[in-house]
Amino acid sequence: MDLDRAFSALADPTRRHLLAALEAGERTLSDLASPLPITLMAVQKHVRVLEEAGLVATRKHGRSRHVRLRAHGLERADKWIQESKARWNAAFDRLEQALEDDES
Repeated sequence: MDLDRAFSALADPTRRHLLAALEAGERTLSDLASPLPITLMAVQKHVRVLEEAGLVATRKHGRSRHVRLRAHGLERADKWIQESKARWNAAFDRLEQALEDDES
């Protein structure tokens, strides 16, 4: 999974809404589209972006397309965030210590 694609996909509020709707489990495109003020075709485009980012997987069952979360895609983005957070916290700790040393 490409992190740039994942974060780009997550930047859109509609796509974040779709991911939240999938937390309860697999849903059809129609189920995902029904509460939204956008067309089924627009939902399909959003789902395609999420799929290309590795955040969801789709499968066709009869005439319906089913969508489910891909935990691995979210885990990689979360891992990057956590690693970055650890580096930033360490840098802030060093800065705080340097400021305290200067005051002494």
